[in-house]
Amino acid sequence: MFQCASINEDAAMLERMQQREVYLQEQMARLQHEVEQGKVDRSWMDIPAMLFPLPQSWKIWLWMGLLVLPCRIMRQLQKWNQCDQREEEVESEHEEEERVEKEEQETEEEKVEQENKEEGEGDKDFNELHPFTRWITECALVKVQGRVNRCQLVEEMVNNLLDAFIVPCLDSFFPVLMPAVGVGSAFEGCTPPEEDTVYRLLVPMQAPRGHIFLPEVGTKGKALARNSRIRVELLCTCKVRKLVGDMMCFQHNPEDKLHKNQQPSLLHTLCTGSYLDVQKTVTWFNVEVPTVWTVTPHAHVYDLKVLPSSRSCKLQLKNTSSGEKLLVELLFGVQQGHSDIFLSSQNSEAGFTPSTVWPQSFAVAERRFLQYMARNAGRKSCHLSCLRLFAHIQVGTGFSIHTIRTVFFHLLTTTDLENWHRRNFINQLENILQHLQCCLKEKRLHHFFLGNQKLPEEIVLPRKFRVARPLNLFQHLEQDTDAYCQALSDFEVLRDLVWLQLKC
Repeated sequence: MFQCASINEDAAMLERMQQREVYLQEQMARLQHEVEQGKVDRSWMDIPAMLFPLPQSWKIWLWMGLLVLPCRIMRQLQKWNQCDQREEEVESEHEEEERVEKEEQETEEEKVEQENKEEGEGDKDFNELHPFTRWITECALVKVQGRVNRCQLVEEMVNNLLDAFIVPCLDSFFPVLMPAVGVGSAFEGCTPPEEDTVYRLLVPMQAPRGHIFLPEVGTKGKALARNSRIRVELLCTCKVRKLVGDMMCFQHNPEDKLHKNQQPSLLHTLCTGSYLDVQKTVTWFNVEVPTVWTVTPHAHVYDLKVLPSSRSCKLQLKNTSSGEKLLVELLFGVQQGHSDIFLSSQNSEAGFTPSTVWPQSFAVAERRFLQYMARNAGRKSCHLSCLRLFAHIQVGTGFSIHTIRTVFFHLLTTTDLENWHRRNFINQLENILQHLQCCLKEKRLHHFFLGNQKLPEEIVLPRKFRVARPLNLFQHLEQDTDAYCQALSDFEVLRDLVWLQLKC
């Protein structure tokens, strides 16, 4: 009985275990099904939980990336915005420049049109003159046209020559030659056709290394000087070795050492005592120029010949093909301060000029003044034609070209430039004669560059010239009666020559 009961219990337990196994299988199947469905619906909020097993540093870098990325995106957006704004600004500026340029062009066209209109009216007035008067004017204008303007060619050749002087003077202590300035009648267009044109240029000079030029201009306090000189002094170069190169200081080295290792100073070559000598300077240049000319660009076109001269360099340039000759005269000068006045190698009005005397020259200032007037007087101004005519006629009379030019310059600054149109050519000739006659009667003709408050600011003068009292160039007529009577007689001759020239 006990054994039967035990068998019954084992059968019941086996049945329960089978039921449990079936239940577990059903639960596993259901769970597997739910897990498969959960892979699709899982939210991104479970990401931190999934990453929990990762190291702590990886989570920090991830969050930093999530924070930095928006900032980088915002910065890039700002850059793009700034680029767009800059492009808009550049485009706006370009449109503004085009608008301003168009307005300036229209203004210039209107200005040219107005000038052409005024010139047309002037030509109309000129054509309405009396036939005889118009014929005289045209004949006079033709007579004073002068030779073909070769000034630009001459300046180019001379400056090429001066540039070539740099090489042979590198290791020596001769004056430094600067670009030449054309002066005189040829560069002003005042040389008559029948005369040989002399192209005169002034060559500014600067002191070489270790030297300084000290102009001594007459008596202290006076603007004009009769016997101005150029004193040469040595400078210490010990503290500026980088600027002067390998040269030895003239002041702090013994003479024998300098003599063995270095070229002599300017004081030992072109000076008499402590003063620059004109004749020595001209001789040095005349000796060197034939050799230097051979390396210039124009040497194969023009043959160069040095003509005798003591205070200037006179050159004859002959075209090897046509045989045409150009006469060139080079004057040397040292600038007075920073002005347009130079101490030059020209002869003084007194006649004999000592070799250490460098007279004051107003040639550059006169050239600057005429250039200023040419820019403001218009293309059909006759002021240069008037000057050419008087420059031709005054030869042989008692009046120098300097006197005629002074009268002419004063008239230019005291009359309206519109009055110098070619239709008023004869009237302006009369005005020049009347102004000269007035000056003779009053025995007063002021120096043009001394104490003249009407000079344009473009003309650079020493302060002494601006504030000086006017200098009367006719003062000698007040003291010399015979000279005054002769001047009146010379004026009658000059006036007759003017009208005779017009009628020829």
